[in-house]
Amino acid sequence: MPMKCSMNMLWNSQISGTCVVFESWQISTGWGMVVSCTAIVLISLFYSSLLHRMKLYDRRTALSIYQASNGALPGAHLSPPPPGRISLHGLGEWDRLTGDDGSLTGRESPVSGKDAVRVGTVKLPRRVRTTRAVLYGVSVGISFFLMLVAMTYNTYLFASIIVGAILGHMLYEDEMDIGAVLSGNTGKGLACH
Repeated sequence: MPMKCSMNMLWNSQISGTCVVFESWQISTGWGMVVSCTAIVLISLFYSSLLHRMKLYDRRTALSIYQASNGALPGAHLSPPPPGRISLHGLGEWDRLTGDDGSLTGRESPVSGKDAVRVGTVKLPRRVRTTRAVLYGVSVGISFFLMLVAMTYNTYLFASIIVGAILGHMLYEDEMDIGAVLSGNTGKGLACH
């Protein structure tokens, strides 16, 4: 007969009787806590990976739109693309500009500074909007799940979220947009969403 889930509203290091979000995910032994903590680290790491992939997808989409609207790479005269007239067929120069992981390879970003401001805003095709919306929804769901795990107030589970976030940041945040940092436009950390 399983134990009853304990609901702690204070910081604790309890092992036996700790439930992780669901009543069916109940921890009753030290090994159960180790397995649960490992799972939480992996979920937190996956969350970092997902955020990284979303950033790469947006970068690839923006570059494709930029190329479609200008027909050229860096140095070309930029003008705002006509609304609703952008199609995202292929990635063209993206493959040449990026490494296997989608990061820019040793070259400046094709759009920067004043040029980035002049590119303009375009309405995205339905397929791109749908993909971005689904990825965003999954990221919100995972972030809320991790928030609920943190709300167990369990030292081990909370530390597992942090360890996963640290590992994810080390693995996936190996680039810095210096212009964005200097202008104060930095991303947020492992927040709810």
